[in-house]
Amino acid sequence: MTKLSLHDVTHRYPARGRRGSIEALGPVSLSVGDGEFVAIIGPSGCGKSTLLRLIAGLDGPSAGQISLNGRRVTAPVPECGMVFQQFALFPWLSVRRNVGFALRPGMAREKTVDRLLDAVGLAGFADQFPAQLSGGMQQRAALARALAPDPEILLLDEPFGALDQQTRGLIQEMLEALWRTARRTMLLVTHDIDEALYLADRVLVMSARPGTILKEVDVPFPRPRAPTQRTDSAHAALKGRISDILRAEVMASMESSRDDRDI
Repeated sequence: MTKLSLHDVTHRYPARGRRGSIEALGPVSLSVGDGEFVAIIGPSGCGKSTLLRLIAGLDGPSAGQISLNGRRVTAPVPECGMVFQQFALFPWLSVRRNVGFALRPGMAREKTVDRLLDAVGLAGFADQFPAQLSGGMQQRAALARALAPDPEILLLDEPFGALDQQTRGLIQEMLEALWRTARRTMLLVTHDIDEALYLADRVLVMSARPGTILKEVDVPFPRPRAPTQRTDSAHAALKGRISDILRAEVMASMESSRDDRDI
């Protein structure tokens, strides 16, 4: 069953210092199935993060239509949870209160928070404040907070980009296990091809700005995914295919940036 659909979506924003606008995205058409994990990868500045903001209803498309559960998205969508690269925790609240921020007080909230803190390995840090946690722990807390209201769709915008390689790998494994348990629809924006192939059912490769979907790559690896998948020859071959597409688009993106400076 289709959970999310986009039809000919475009987005433009005003050009700084001159008249007119810059076409940032589109047209983009895609559909995401209920419970599917989709990764979006592409050059910097191609509109990946903009695409997530449009899906969440935080910004409106310049043209086209976005639908969630068959209903057109015209305002912020409460069914969407978001996790950003910046941890975005409230520094004056404990981990427990951060995770439960969007929930009503009561036993149900406490049980939900306890369950999620246990799932992300933070049960022993519930009363700590964000400044007392490592970067990886803060991002796990942010993930638990996004999951607390039981969103129908989880949007992840480079959530592990600020983490060291070892921590990043461990949280990827945790997220893959959480997805298998909850089977929520997830969209992940990432620059990391290995990450996309490890987590997703399908990878969407975007073009340079204005970003469009160049290629849809089905990920054939069975679940549960093992960390050793990254050293498998099939993984390496699929990574090579995506890398070849991205290299050409990154070069195009660099040329586009030079053109913009010359205008």
